[in-house]
Amino acid sequence: MRQKVVRLFTTAIAAAATTVVVMAFSTGPPIKRTGAAIDGGTDCSACHRTFAPANSDTRGKVTIISSGSYTPGVKQNIDIKIEHPEALRWGFQLTARPVSDLTKMAGTFTSTPVIRVQCNPSGDSPCNGDLEFASHRSAVVTAATGSYTYTVEWTPPVNEVGDIMFYAGGNAANNNGANSGDYIFTTSARISAGGACNQTVKPTVRTLVNGAAFNNTMAPNAMASVLGLNFAVPGRSRLASSGDFVNGGFPKELACIALEINGKRAPITYVQNDQINFQVPTTVGSGPMQAVVIANPGRPNELRSDVATVTLTNYAPAFFTFTGGKSIAALTSDFKILADPALVPGGVKAKPGDVVLLYGTGFGVTEPVYQAGEIPDGVTKMRDAFTISIGGDDAGRFRHSVRRNRSAIHLRPVPVQRPNSRQRGER
Repeated sequence: MRQKVVRLFTTAIAAAATTVVVMAFSTGPPIKRTGAAIDGGTDCSACHRTFAPANSDTRGKVTIISSGSYTPGVKQNIDIKIEHPEALRWGFQLTARPVSDLTKMAGTFTSTPVIRVQCNPSGDSPCNGDLEFASHRSAVVTAATGSYTYTVEWTPPVNEVGDIMFYAGGNAANNNGANSGDYIFTTSARISAGGACNQTVKPTVRTLVNGAAFNNTMAPNAMASVLGLNFAVPGRSRLASSGDFVNGGFPKELACIALEINGKRAPITYVQNDQINFQVPTTVGSGPMQAVVIANPGRPNELRSDVATVTLTNYAPAFFTFTGGKSIAALTSDFKILADPALVPGGVKAKPGDVVLLYGTGFGVTEPVYQAGEIPDGVTKMRDAFTISIGGDDAGRFRHSVRRNRSAIHLRPVPVQRPNSRQRGER
């Protein structure tokens, strides 16, 4: 009798455990089950393995249905349609990422009695900027086979971030109470910022300035800024990143804004309503140049600013500064921030004989010459030598240019040895 009781008890435990496994995902799968490569490529066929891998049955599919575009900050519905001629129970998961950085979340999903929103690494919404995964709360069962469509409310980012990629996984299940006999499908869809290229106000250019010194001295390949108005919707900004690159270089149109210097398009790194950051084209030469900002470039509603004039020279050397502008952007040879800690938190002071890295622009072209916007990896030399002095003491002649940071172009760390005659901390 005791043996029978033990067997019954063991069987009951096993049955309960099986029920937990089977029913757990009916309230939504674990996160990162859309099949997105950036999340490891995992999908629900990891558990529902009868017809693995995903998308192995051409009779079914999952489809992301959207308007094809978005307006920053304006809610819209994203439909997820799962189809299969034999399925009766339906589940899904959806995530959204900016193409410029697929590791980040694009916007937010709305949690409802039907839709669950999970956060990475754990918990449910609000996710406070962490990755979000929308899924079913309870897998819907239909009376007939065919298809089912879930509707997810999605709010795009407040700022226009370029194209956005949606990744979705769908489960067309047979409703047998187990993980067997189910069909798994994955898909993706890309949408663009539909409201970005409908500017109706002509851009206004106030001035063009050196991107480091903020004076009017600029040179080919130097970083610079346009200051003015009506370059973007007030309150929105756009920073170029890898998803915007064209042929491995920075774009010559960003957030529906372009800039021409003497008729040559300039690579753009950042846009907001009153400022554009760009790199001066390599081959424009020197002397007075015409500059024009173009909204909606190349489109029927294109708007051009009045012509502004900027004077270019062969060289326009200037050092970037840390926030506040009171300390040159510099690092020690082991990449610590070199600055007065009273001005820049975490900064350290240089000692006589230290090698330091100074970040600047406008030192002329490199050898070999790289065109504005190109992002070569590694170390290049500047074509012409230059001298740096610290406190009146010669720190040497240099022809170095390190360019390996894809988040910025031509920000040149120049290795300099601090003269031994200077006291610690003097600049």
